[in-house]
Amino acid sequence: MQKTQHLTDEEIDRLGYQALKERLGIVGAVRFVSLQAEQAGDDYAEIRNKILEGMTVQDIYEEAVRLEAQREEPGRKD
Repeated sequence: MQKTQHLTDEEIDRLGYQALKERLGIVGAVRFVSLQAEQAGDDYAEIRNKILEGMTVQDIYEEAVRLEAQREEPGRKD
């Protein structure tokens, strides 16, 4: 799996659509994007709550520390 931490927004966008097409096919990818567009009316707090549902502040902190340590590992090329 490709590391995405240092990709530009444009690269993430391109790879995301590519992944959708590969996994869902063209019709499924279009349906998925349509569903997301309908849900775009959600405000930031609602989206954040969906993403972080069930996580404590400690959980979020520990994940951030883990990702930072992983990013700083010697010899990593991502």
